[in-house]
Amino acid sequence: MIVSPKRVLWPTDFSELSLHAGRYARGFCEVFGSELHIVHVIPPPLGPDVSVMIPAEVPMTVSEQELIEASRRGLEKLIAEHIAKTDKPVVSDAFFGTPWHAICAYARDKAIDLIVIATHGRTGLSHVLIGSTAERVVQHAPCPVLTVKHGQREFLRT
Repeated sequence: MIVSPKRVLWPTDFSELSLHAGRYARGFCEVFGSELHIVHVIPPPLGPDVSVMIPAEVPMTVSEQELIEASRRGLEKLIAEHIAKTDKPVVSDAFFGTPWHAICAYARDKAIDLIVIATHGRTGLSHVLIGSTAERVVQHAPCPVLTVKHGQREFLRT
């Protein structure tokens, strides 16, 4: 059996843990010459505008389009700072949706061969209350999924 993913998907929430998973995704792409897809899924707002607190004391209203554009700029910055130049282009996008469902749909639509996603490893009540995007992606993805958490044992070399 030969493993050779052509397209690797890295969903990110811009957290440090997600960046750690991104290093694995980048590593797979370097080894296999894969095309890297990076997505950020924004949970849908409850109304026509999304209220964000920046800083906590100053409310600021942001439209859905502004939020998508800001997320796309964040992805561009992330790619510039954390993804080495490769022969293959990096595909990125940001959009609204239920994160686990949108990630699986993107993987299906783009014929993704491998998803590399961070997991916080929550257990107990916090897992029940917050849920696990990574767990649902593993359950519903159309391809293999590598879940990455910070740990003492890594096989990633920098």
